[in-house]
Amino acid sequence: MSKEYMGTYEEIKNKKPMRLGEFVGGEENSFYVAKSENEVYELSPLAYYVWMVCDGDHTVEELIKAASEEIDVDENDIIEPFIIALTSLVKADLVKYVD
Repeated sequence: MSKEYMGTYEEIKNKKPMRLGEFVGGEENSFYVAKSENEVYELSPLAYYVWMVCDGDHTVEELIKAASEEIDVDENDIIEPFIIALTSLVKADLVKYVD
């Protein structure tokens, strides 16, 4: 994992992300989430998975651990793609951090 993403992970691992918006449909490898009637985002399968698990109750660290166990892949191998997807979702205001 790159130092950039390791630093980001260390900064946010104890934060609790919560998804915003509403799932409005999907097809093959595209999933659609709406923030409003006029603003809909197309998410990749990875981004959609990350969006779905952001329940506001679990920390980033807990979500990564659970994903690692679910897909039977070492945590260190999924931190970077998880953080990339999560960062994009936060920038799009589809995820926010809650206390």
